[in-house]
Amino acid sequence: MSNILKVWGERRRILLDDKNEIDLLYLKKDHFCSTHAHKSKANRFIVVSGSVRIDAEFGNVILTKNKTWTVLPPVKHRFVALEDSVMIEISSVKEGIILENDIDRESQGGRIIDGKEVTLDEMRKKGLLEL
Repeated sequence: MSNILKVWGERRRILLDDKNEIDLLYLKKDHFCSTHAHKSKANRFIVVSGSVRIDAEFGNVILTKNKTWTVLPPVKHRFVALEDSVMIEISSVKEGIILENDIDRESQGGRIIDGKEVTLDEMRKKGLLEL
């Protein structure tokens, strides 16, 4: 299992094989990931604790404990932690294999400060980065 620090919290890899990856995500309140899409991977989100908003190009949904939601490729999406939260992300492919570069980022992740979204680069410039 590998741990990766992100602007929005921490990713702990639980499983990675040719068809699936399972990550435990520790999300910090008022932080968000990049807006992105996958070419092949479907993402299923399961909230273990807290509440998380999933924004997708066709709308959004708020997930609380034990609620799940799936994003199919190539739908653009991101998550926003409404409070400190723990979420499981299960990614899988029907055809081919899981590829590390199966992501098209549209915008950076970051943090909401005083109601305004501040990207990772803006946080670095302002000395607000906690990583």
